Amino acid sequence: MGADSEKKEHAPAEDALAAASSPDEAVKEEGGAFKAYLRIFKFGGPLEKSLQVVAVVCALASGAGIALQNLIFGTFVTTIQDFTTGKSSPAHFRGEAAKLALYFVYLGIARFVLAYGYISLTTFSAYRITRNIRHKYLHAALRQEVAFYDIGSGGSIATQAISNGRLIQVGIAEKLALTFQGVSVFVTAFIVAFVTQWKLTLIVLCIAPLILIVMGVVSTIEASIETKILNIYAQAGSFSEGILSSARTVHAFEIRMRLVQKFDKFLEDAHRLGKKKSPLFGVLFSFEYFIIYAGFALAFWQGIHMLNRGEITKSGDIFTVLLSVVIGATSLTMLAPYIIEFTRAASAAAQLFKLIDRKSEIDPFDKSGEQPTETVGVVDLENITFEYPTRPGVTVLNNYSLHVPAGKVTALVGSSGSGKSTIIGLIERWYNPKAGTIKLDGTPIEKLNLNWLRKNVRLVQQEPVLFQGTVFENIANGLVGTPWESASREEQLRRVQDAAKIAFAHDFVSQLPEGYETMIGERGGLLSGGQKQRVAIARSIISEPKVLLLDEATSALDPHAEGVVQQALDKASEGRTTIVIAHKLATIRKADNIVVMNKGTIVEQGTHDGLLQQDGAYTRLVRAQNLNVSDEGSITETEEEEEEETAPKENVELTKTMSRYRTTDQARMEAQKERDNYDHHKPMGLISVVIRMVRETPELKWAYIWTIIAVVGAVGAFPGQSLIIANLVDVFTLTGSEMIRKGNFYSLMFFVLALGVLVCYFAMGLTTNVISQGLNHKLRKQCLNDFLRQDLQFFDRRENNTGALASRLESNPQAILELMGFNIGLILISTLNVLACSILAIVTTWKLGLVVVLAGLPPLVSAGYIKVRLDARLDASTSKRYSSSAAIASESVTAIRTVSSLAIEETVLKKYTDELDHAVSASTAPLFIMTIAFGLTQCIEYFFMALGFWYGCRLLSFQEVTMYQFFVAFMGTFFSGQAASQLFQYSSSMTKGINAANYLFWLHDLQPTIQETPQNRDAAPKAGNTLGFDQLRFSYPLRPEAHVLRGIDLEIKKGQFVALVGASGCGKSTMIAMLERFYDPTTGTIRIDGDALSELNPRLYRRVVALVQQEPTLFQGSIRENIALGIDADSITDVPDAQIETACRAANAWDFVSSLPEGLATPCGSSGMQLSGGQRQRIAIARALIRNPKILLLDEATSALDTESEKIVQRALNDAARDGERITIAVAHRLSTIKDADMICVYYGGRIVERGTHSQLVAKGGMYKQMCEAQNLE
Repeated sequence: MGADSEKKEHAPAEDALAAASSPDEAVKEEGGAFKAYLRIFKFGGPLEKSLQVVAVVCALASGAGIALQNLIFGTFVTTIQDFTTGKSSPAHFRGEAAKLALYFVYLGIARFVLAYGYISLTTFSAYRITRNIRHKYLHAALRQEVAFYDIGSGGSIATQAISNGRLIQVGIAEKLALTFQGVSVFVTAFIVAFVTQWKLTLIVLCIAPLILIVMGVVSTIEASIETKILNIYAQAGSFSEGILSSARTVHAFEIRMRLVQKFDKFLEDAHRLGKKKSPLFGVLFSFEYFIIYAGFALAFWQGIHMLNRGEITKSGDIFTVLLSVVIGATSLTMLAPYIIEFTRAASAAAQLFKLIDRKSEIDPFDKSGEQPTETVGVVDLENITFEYPTRPGVTVLNNYSLHVPAGKVTALVGSSGSGKSTIIGLIERWYNPKAGTIKLDGTPIEKLNLNWLRKNVRLVQQEPVLFQGTVFENIANGLVGTPWESASREEQLRRVQDAAKIAFAHDFVSQLPEGYETMIGERGGLLSGGQKQRVAIARSIISEPKVLLLDEATSALDPHAEGVVQQALDKASEGRTTIVIAHKLATIRKADNIVVMNKGTIVEQGTHDGLLQQDGAYTRLVRAQNLNVSDEGSITETEEEEEEETAPKENVELTKTMSRYRTTDQARMEAQKERDNYDHHKPMGLISVVIRMVRETPELKWAYIWTIIAVVGAVGAFPGQSLIIANLVDVFTLTGSEMIRKGNFYSLMFFVLALGVLVCYFAMGLTTNVISQGLNHKLRKQCLNDFLRQDLQFFDRRENNTGALASRLESNPQAILELMGFNIGLILISTLNVLACSILAIVTTWKLGLVVVLAGLPPLVSAGYIKVRLDARLDASTSKRYSSSAAIASESVTAIRTVSSLAIEETVLKKYTDELDHAVSASTAPLFIMTIAFGLTQCIEYFFMALGFWYGCRLLSFQEVTMYQFFVAFMGTFFSGQAASQLFQYSSSMTKGINAANYLFWLHDLQPTIQETPQNRDAAPKAGNTLGFDQLRFSYPLRPEAHVLRGIDLEIKKGQFVALVGASGCGKSTMIAMLERFYDPTTGTIRIDGDALSELNPRLYRRVVALVQQEPTLFQGSIRENIALGIDADSITDVPDAQIETACRAANAWDFVSSLPEGLATPCGSSGMQLSGGQRQRIAIARALIRNPKILLLDEATSALDTESEKIVQRALNDAARDGERITIAVAHRLSTIKDADMICVYYGGRIVERGTHSQLVAKGGMYKQMCEAQNLE
């Protein structure tokens, strides 16, 4: 049941969410970003915190080891100076070099152990902490009162649980450990420098605060921008989730592009904000690297002068300080990309914490309240006054009083919007009344324990919501909180079957391929409307509640099933209090008290016979529904029993077929079944991904060009350093003015290098953000568009549930943003540095260069490659596992009313948490294996540095290389190893980006089978004179073994009104789906004016078709926008108000629309939940009628309307059907709505078993007459 029709307009979801990101609040969030980040770690338990402490110790030790290598370097420079100046012999020199080289081996071993420890432990802890936050977030979402969701934020909640959780996980995993390592490097390096030469270190220490100031200012501004962007994406997520859950409506009205354009407005706002980061990133990276190189120039210049003055006695000390300053300061600059991840994590966490901290007004997890041991079932509403929280000032119920005696059936009838469903919502405690009291057995319900209340007051809603899982699991949800919840599986199955039998569901469930263990798809999508409703009834009565609330509980049932189920409900109502809302008056004629309502007041009440004698409002409703099959009036109980015995058993769409398709057809069906299975996709590598990304975004051409130029310039820094440092070492052999002159020159060269770095890194920071923001915008829009253009088969796949698709829409472009942002620049720089420095080493001295490069780089690159491959596999499998939890979150929050009415919040939360636990546990072993490869990438550089030292010194001792050549080659290989090591620190971003890009490229390349092609582009349908069905057979693509339609032959002429009737699951709605071309026939042909439907352009064909579905779907936006979607216009603003008003009047919607304060501008809420079921259906009918279709398809178009509205709308639909050239095809269970049809087709078992007019079929005395007799009222 949606929010009742009587609910008034409110601020739309966009406005509500925008308010959440108002400037004042944004300021608060900026100030609290650091607090939000620290708060993340409070969600870790003792294990996580212990592991993090160990990981931090490992990271600090690893950083200290990196800094301590400078002591070895400094000692080594002194050793070489001693050898070149003749102070030591060649043999002694080689021995000292071997000892020093051995130290590097020890450092390498330690680095492997420590790197393995800090990466594996922080990542594992991040998995678990993020799991806890997601758990707490969904707990908070399920805890909120229903009114919280009236603004339509449910979709964004489900999306944020996944997307924001991912940002948090990235921000507290390996990046955090690398940050501690970087800080440790910085601190240790400067300690080493201070100990070595405090005065020189003190002079150059100024670079540290400068770097920290730049990082602090930029990260603060960036955090505020990121918070605003995340707010916008939350709104976009809510909107897109509503679209993805309504793929049939999107296809039927060909409104994909208009909805994508509306989605794009959110993206444009986010893109506009994101571009503001470009100069920030330019400043962040450029100034950091400039400060480092300028500091190096200062340090060397000052060091030379101090050496000349005798303040420094060893040249190696200068080298130690220089390297310590460079490595220490560089370690800070390496933190810049991590700081960005931390600010994103903090902003994401702050978003989640807002809901986590929100106190619910009606908390289902609150254990307080009375829990009586016995329940009688007396319900009293005393002087109730109520206004919906979203529409203050508009009274829905005013001083309303009603006594519902125990064990009796009380029926509420009346027009849509009269307050009937509001009463149900108040009894369920979805809302609290503004004034007055609701009592159960004399106790105000607010004093009762909420879960106890809802477990004793069960509800069957008008639009039944089932959950993804088996039939058994769905019905067994009704046992939660009862003594049978912990019963054996056998006992639970017995109770499930008994409840299914009472709800007339056992027969069709038994015929399903797996019986009660059959998976029924997202929201029960693999069952028909009537089947879903019967499963929902079984779910509600299985717990034997004392109070039963039935909100149009049989509205989706066929006549025969309705009659039998009504008998079952009558039986179930014996001995328990039952409150029934009904538009089909035949279902409540035996009620003990019938309450007729209008505008929140009671017009009249009494028994069926008593009210008929009054000849008032109720009598008029009864007359409107009478079928007048015979003069005898209603059938007797004996006749009903006979009907039950003789009526054919229900057929089921999912039943296994007895006959088989031809071998060629079966092969084609199997191929069709797997065509959109992503598991069969062959992934591309990083280079292919980047090349395609560049090729498909020509609008970013100049940004790519300037990025490449900036990268090439930045790459020159490492080889340039090698050359300058080698010359610097050579300067140490000089004395006096010559040393000062050359020292000044090379110091100036370092400063020139700093200026070059400033320009290059500023350009790269600016252009890479332009690229990442542009890609993020384009790919989000493209991803939604690619989802929506797929065949309906794509959405039928279990892995493509709404939650999973919404999660991919959010996370995949974000992963590419992380890859193609500044990270891609750093990856390119690191890769080119490896090549450039290696080439420099080989060119300078091939003997040393070749040995070190060939011995070191292949194992380093191999380890990195293995790490990337394992990381990619881990990321892909983890994403797939998290999609299951995303589905649960999306499903439960979207169906919050069903979850709350069943009081299964704890069950849903446990199921969600189990999926999270499975994702974490399944990822643990691959994580610890993958980290071995990462550890190797961090330690191998030490081994080939040791080799370079040892072998280079041998060559130097034998005078095969000069000291200058040695230092150029050695520094080249040193920087090459550093670059390679840094490269694989970005592997996580690489693998996530590659996996995301592969999915988006596959999706973009996946072509639907039903689409516009060059061959059918101009193939439009003709005037619509005839529709023909020739031996039509059909099985759903994902269930080829189940026949749904079994040889349909039918001819529909121009202007005819044809009705399809029959038991639930017989194929009626499938026929509508075929006519909308949601699917093509398995065999056989559908013809329109002689042309095969499969050969027409589906877009042009659907322009002449309009559909009204059994469960109407509206989109987030105003009433006007939703109706205007029915017209094929470039913009919804192009549709005149007069045209919309005409459609509203035809659908009997204008009166209630015009009575709303905002009229057509009234927001519908998420999925139209701000309107009642009847109001939603009338808006959907108006959307169809404004289309002025040649073919009108009505799938239970009036099932949610009250009697008066149904009568008026039916008259309008009949008039529409009588439009001379229009073909109308209606699926109906209320036979009064189709008795004037030109032809009525009775379906059974996927075939047409009877056809003719109403009078002809009644005279025939077959199945149709039985169905008519079941619905006769008088």
